[in-house]
Parts: sequence; C-alpha cells; structure tokens
Amino acid sequence: MSNFNSRYKPNYSEFFSMIEHISDDLNDRKNRFDKSDLIEMGFGIATGLSWVDRIGYDLQDSENKEKFELKSQKHCLYTKKGFLKKNTSKIKLTNTLQNSDKKRIKASADWLVLVDTGNSNSYSIAIIKYKDVVENYTEEVSDGFTCQIPISELLFLTIPSQITLTEQKSVGYSHEKKTLQMKYVKSFLNNVQV
Repeated sequence: MSNFNSRYKPNYSEFFSMIEHISDDLNDRKNRFDKSDLIEMGFGIATGLSWVDRIGYDLQDSENKEKFELKSQKHCLYTKKGFLKKNTSKIKLTNTLQNSDKKRIKASADWLVLVDTGNSNSYSIAIIKYKDVVENYTEEVSDGFTCQIPISELLFLTIPSQITLTEQKSVGYSHEKKTLQMKYVKSFLNNVQV
C-alpha cells in the first residue's frame, strides 16, 4: 500500500512518543494485553483507522472496509543499534491453542502492519499484504503459526530517522490503571474503610 501515508496522514512521532513513555511498564504477564490494546488504539488514532479489535484483524478503514492486523515487537525490523535486519524477527501470527495436524491459517486481514517497539534506534513501521505472508512466509508451530519475512518484501511507512520523540509528563499507565480499579471497587464499597 504505497499510498498509506498520503491517504491516512499519520502522526508517527506522537505514536512512538507514546511507545517510549510506555517503555517496559506493561511487560508483566497481567499487563501485556493492555499494552497490545494501547499500541493498536494508538496506531488507530495516529492514522484515523478504526480500532475494532476483532479476531484476525485489529483495525479497519471504515470507508473502504480494508482490514489491518497489527503486530508489535521489540527490534523486529531493526537491531538495538539501529541496523536494518535482513529478515524480520519471528513473529507470532496466530495462537490456535491446540496441538493437532489440522491447523490452517488464512489471511484474516488485507494488510499486516509490523511495529518495531524496541528503542529510538529501531522505532519503525512496515506493511505487507497479509495474503503474501500466509502464502510465502508462514511456519506452523505447535500452538499456531509464526512468520519471518524478508525485509526487502516490506514497505516501510516510517523509519527511525523520521521519528522525533516528545517527552510526556503524564503518570505511567499501570499506576493510572490501579487508581481506576480502586475507584471502581470503592464505588461499590462506599462504607468500607480501605
């Protein structure tokens, strides 16, 4: 999709400023799903795509109904020092939660978006037709499917040198989450001293 940036006019610098602020705050087991949701929502807001969080795709262009599956991973496109890799890291495409010989994968979205969340030397985003990934670069593993894609097959939407990070002064997400959870619980237990 060579016209992605002109069509959606994304703000990648603000998106990666959010990634930088999240940092490793949400890497523990209980918060990983929140981190994934924040990245998907953030990409949706940065691009104007609708975050739909459906099975097989995360975002959708509400006008032309194109579907986008987003996968994020540290240093999946660039190394820690900022060198472009020859192939992406292995990326988990699906988790079938089953061990059987009858697993199948199909293109559940039009596009696969890869977000490198490593550090300022690697912050980047690339896109590829999901069908091409399924047909050419997918490997079956015991509980699903992974992919490893040659970098030459990807269209880069932004690269590290195009990102300008801004400092965020807000409180960390995990702290905000605990505060909200406590407020919610107290709304039911008003008369109980905590």
